[in-house]
Amino acid sequence: MRLKFFFQLTMVCILFLNCKETKTDIETVPSYIPLNPSQERVVDLANLFSNAESDSLAYKIIGYEKRTTNQIAILTIDSLPPNTTIQHFGTEVGENWGVGTKEKDNGLLITISNHDRKIAISTGIGTEQTISDYECKVIIDSIMIPPFRTNNYYKGVDKALDSIMLLWD
Repeated sequence: MRLKFFFQLTMVCILFLNCKETKTDIETVPSYIPLNPSQERVVDLANLFSNAESDSLAYKIIGYEKRTTNQIAILTIDSLPPNTTIQHFGTEVGENWGVGTKEKDNGLLITISNHDRKIAISTGIGTEQTISDYECKVIIDSIMIPPFRTNNYYKGVDKALDSIMLLWD
């Protein structure tokens, strides 16, 4: 009887020790952060791109990642959560999604909030050593915004990716 109890207690302890909570567990992700369980490179919740455009952007990002290990993701949303800046939101999403490798912290997330008319390029610490916040602002202001004014979101993001990849190589 004692042996059976000891065995059951040991099994319960082993079970609890093997249960780990990860950063992407639903309970740890704030409810306003969109989930990305399949690690998509382009998450177009605002429907700014056609399927072909999303696929084209994802293909470009995946090819770049294979060449460099640098990771890029794009998120479009209809509007920001209340009392949140686009930069803070983008950084939080990038961290929750795990954009970039842990060793290099080489991730970059482009966040577009359609109704708020806001854009952010959030970078990991490793990425900031190559692409500064100032360079991100220049990319947004001079490359992304002009085509966005005519609702050509694909062109703005595609050209921004070209600039980012050129700077980051």
